[in-house]
Amino acid sequence: MAEGDSRMSLLSAGGKVAQDTADKINLNLPVHITGRDAQKNPEFVKLLSTLSHRLTHTGVSKGLQKDVEQAKEQMRREKAAWLQAGALYHELEELLLDHDIRKQESEIPAAETQFYTAVQECLTTAEVCEYLECGPDGRKDVTLLGLTREQLQQNNPHRKDLKSLQKKLVPLVEERLKKKCTAVFSFHESSSNLSTDPGELLFAKASQLPLVLERERLDLQEKKRQLQQDRAARDRQFWQYYQILLQTLESLERIVKHHRLKSQLENNNVISEWLVQRFDAMELKIKVVETQVLCDTYTADTVTALKQIRRHLDSTPYDSEYMQSVQQLQAYRSVGMGFDSLVQEYGKLQEAIENKKWGLTELQKTC
Repeated sequence: MAEGDSRMSLLSAGGKVAQDTADKINLNLPVHITGRDAQKNPEFVKLLSTLSHRLTHTGVSKGLQKDVEQAKEQMRREKAAWLQAGALYHELEELLLDHDIRKQESEIPAAETQFYTAVQECLTTAEVCEYLECGPDGRKDVTLLGLTREQLQQNNPHRKDLKSLQKKLVPLVEERLKKKCTAVFSFHESSSNLSTDPGELLFAKASQLPLVLERERLDLQEKKRQLQQDRAARDRQFWQYYQILLQTLESLERIVKHHRLKSQLENNNVISEWLVQRFDAMELKIKVVETQVLCDTYTADTVTALKQIRRHLDSTPYDSEYMQSVQQLQAYRSVGMGFDSLVQEYGKLQEAIENKKWGLTELQKTC
């Protein structure tokens, strides 16, 4: 008993180790194996353990994953720079558009109109510079109409006033961007009460919005990873329960078969005994019927008549006829084996003669 308990404890410990190994592999690789699979296929588990040191949880090699992350980081920086430039460009366009709308609605001072005209011309020059490099392979020596950035900048009538223009333009753009950042932050924090916060404090909070969004993104990624782990744990429990259910069904099937065969054997024994008793009863009934038939057949008068017939047969001299028949058979046997064929031929001739006689008789009837 102690030996059996120790064996069961060893099997349980081995199953726990195999399940822990399977869980580790499932977390490190895009696979799903159970503890039972790990116990049945140890070499395959070794292979997966080796691959887990070289592959990520998505199945990509770690070296390639590192290169991909570096490329993503570089692309993120390039994208951030492009988005910043794009935001400034669209803000300048909106600023100029707002000026045009105000100019249509009311009278604008000449100095302000001159300032916005200079901004528009500088922006147009910058846009043209972006379209100079038109080579399909991105070469710098191929430009539109052979022009260069320096030539376009020299033809800009406001190139000497760029610093003064920037000094006046930057506060305007910053103010507009602050309002938009505050509006975005207010939309993001719509559940909280922001109406009591002063403008500078609200903008300070809005400036932290990228960090807040980054934290939320990381939090979502963590929750997603937790959900994946929970899903993997749920799948693992499902397969464990499924295996246990299969084992239980197999055990129940064996138990049912055992009890069914046992009860079937007992049932067969009862049926066999019943058939034997029924056969014995039928045999007794047949004997009774046979006796009844004999009694009905051989009555007292019938028995008397049969005795008289027997006495008559016993008194009849048939020994001489029997001896004569025996002598004739011996005479036939002495003739030889060919006599049988002669007898058969004779019989055929007799049959032919009888057929011809019948035919003549029928012919005479018709005539």
